[in-house]
Amino acid sequence: MKNPKAKGTKSEYKVRNLFEKKGWLVVRSTGSFSPVDLVCIKKKKIILVQIKSSSKKVLYQKEVVPNRIEGIKTILVVDFGRYGIKVTKSKKKIKASEGIKLEEYLEKLERKNNGPVA
Repeated sequence: MKNPKAKGTKSEYKVRNLFEKKGWLVVRSTGSFSPVDLVCIKKKKIILVQIKSSSKKVLYQKEVVPNRIEGIKTILVVDFGRYGIKVTKSKKKIKASEGIKLEEYLEKLERKNNGPVA
């Protein structure tokens, strides 16, 4: 896919669908003016999600995503294509081998039932 915006939108829908399958209400922020792409809500929990995508094993970011915005947990989800969709710490250089698979992250949230996994 040559259009980076279309690639990013596709990744947003993939991540949104995974959250929705686990029972989350998901609101997608369109455009590039918001610091997050998705707002996910379930059982009085709110998670703000920034999504990045890369077909390579390494993603380089210009800006690091903050851990919290207005006191609400923020996570970075990277769609590495064939290498999987990962929840990872935000930093300038992110490897596909780092982090936890999004499906595993959501399972841990279900088990923990106290809020987002750090």
